[in-house]
Amino acid sequence: MANAGNLQTITSISSLPKELVSEVLARVAVSSSTDLFRAKLCCKVFCEVSEENYIYQRVSLDKFEISPWRKNHKVSMFLDKCRRSKNPEALYRKRVVDYFRGNNPESALECLEEAARSGHDEAAYALGIIFVFGGDELKRKGMTLLSAMKKSRIQKRRVKHCHDNL
Repeated sequence: MANAGNLQTITSISSLPKELVSEVLARVAVSSSTDLFRAKLCCKVFCEVSEENYIYQRVSLDKFEISPWRKNHKVSMFLDKCRRSKNPEALYRKRVVDYFRGNNPESALECLEEAARSGHDEAAYALGIIFVFGGDELKRKGMTLLSAMKKSRIQKRRVKHCHDNL
């Protein structure tokens, strides 16, 4: 007769609910795209779950240039997937470059507004600056947007950071 105290329980990643694995990977993605790429290499479950739009929507793009000097197919595909997943930083980067290059400025403004509504500070700042130089009605809208960003000391620092980055 087997001793019940000697039985070992083996728990694997694949036994965890996909929602939990997805949330863990999303938190990894927010802090570091490099760590997300490394996690994908760990196991099949991580690799599969990391391809969800939920992950791409939250992944950090800090390690990527806003406008790369050289085309890299893998990087382009990754950034395209981020944009399709509505990643606010990816939308902001693409559309601010499009706007200032004159590539479909109306569409670029719409996407910047979408990124700003989702809480992306730099998109809100860029939109405010664009509106300020856009004419009477837009100027008021831009001033309102920029002044709303300066309500607290923390937000003032964010505005300075946005200014420096733009």
